[in-house]
Amino acid sequence: MVQPVAAYGSDVRPVSFGAPVALPPWTGQVGLGRVEITQAGPATAQAIISALTAQGVDATAVTTPSGTAQTVILTEGLSAADPATRHWAALAHARTARTPGVRILLLQSAAPQSHTAISGMPGLSRTLQKEWPDTSVAAWSLTAPDAPTRAHHILTALGTTLGDAILTADGQARQTQVAASLAPPITHAATAPALWLVTGGARGVTATCTIELARRTGGTFLLAGRSALSPWPQGIARTADLKTLRASLAQNAVASGEKVKPADIDRAARAALAGQEIEATLSALASAGATAHYVQVDLSDTSTLAPAINAIQSQHGAITGLVHGAGVLADKLAMEKTEAEVRKVFGPKVDGLLALLGAINVSQLTHVGLFSSASALFGNTGQADYAMANEILNQLARQLSAELPHAQVKSYNWGPWDGGMVDAGLAAHFAQQGIALISQADGARIFADQLLDGGRNIVELLVGDEWSGE
Repeated sequence: MVQPVAAYGSDVRPVSFGAPVALPPWTGQVGLGRVEITQAGPATAQAIISALTAQGVDATAVTTPSGTAQTVILTEGLSAADPATRHWAALAHARTARTPGVRILLLQSAAPQSHTAISGMPGLSRTLQKEWPDTSVAAWSLTAPDAPTRAHHILTALGTTLGDAILTADGQARQTQVAASLAPPITHAATAPALWLVTGGARGVTATCTIELARRTGGTFLLAGRSALSPWPQGIARTADLKTLRASLAQNAVASGEKVKPADIDRAARAALAGQEIEATLSALASAGATAHYVQVDLSDTSTLAPAINAIQSQHGAITGLVHGAGVLADKLAMEKTEAEVRKVFGPKVDGLLALLGAINVSQLTHVGLFSSASALFGNTGQADYAMANEILNQLARQLSAELPHAQVKSYNWGPWDGGMVDAGLAAHFAQQGIALISQADGARIFADQLLDGGRNIVELLVGDEWSGE
């Protein structure tokens, strides 16, 4: 008799694109006003201008928006620049274009020619919709490969109030939808021991998920992280509390006559706690029946990744499983963000992942699990860069799934966890919005269930409650 499977404690719902909806024919330029189009995607931009001017619309090519147009079309998502550069440019131009009542449209390709060409403009659109309620912002992903057809589809869509959408090759629109909750899988497929590379997996919620994965699969886990495996300070009792450890380090320094700056004590305390957490994860993986190694790698320093991956594979063999959980935050309102902050967020989340995919033999991957965020689906005040970066992960997962028909590829749009980046203040903030936190045990179970046994046709998942992020 098959035992019933306990339900998840958090909602798990597939994210997909709805059925195509026909757009009405162009009926005129009502409400468009003067239109400005940036030139980052020159062929598409020029085709749009030609299509609009042929209809009597005042359409102009600009390098930077003037801040006086009623409609602004940003083509930065179509450019050949690196991801951080084109997404920063889109954000910067949107800020310049912003004025009450303006309509801002962000364009990107729905079928990019390479992983590096994938854009996450819907993440920017959804965040700006929250931060700028007096504007209209939407991201349109273009399926048609040629500029004139793209322009025709955009012209048609401009006559509607269409929000974020894919403009299909036959001129229809498809929008993201969240389906009904998934039940946990009843059976578990046997998974051969593999060589897993896990970024950000030595600490936090990624470590929790990795330990559950190891419990089910065994194999070898290589945990890649920025932190050094620092030893615990001699003569100091173990603790997980930063404040307590700083006080102990300061007392030791005074007792020994050392003159140590508070910043140095803080740095040493944080390094010791990180080292302790890494050691605990390695021990837990060993107890789960896996072989585990820690590799200190800075994913933001992409020039060092290929040699590091080559050394790993020379010693351990081909990487067959990839879990990407690395990420950092630099929260600030879109009008206040700097290019350096955008690059900081994109460094490990996007640039590091793309460098890893360029360094390993992707065709040998059997499992890929990407840690995205609900901010990509819903936007989140102060997280325009984080939302864009995570939306890139969602779209990259779809592309990898198409390229690897034998592999399980999942992108998890996580809601807030009970732990990790969510401290007591953030927990209270989510509680006020009625958003439940994902428990560590439930999140790890969901992660392993769906990566190992979920339906292969389900690539993108929302885990947790729908949320406003305000």
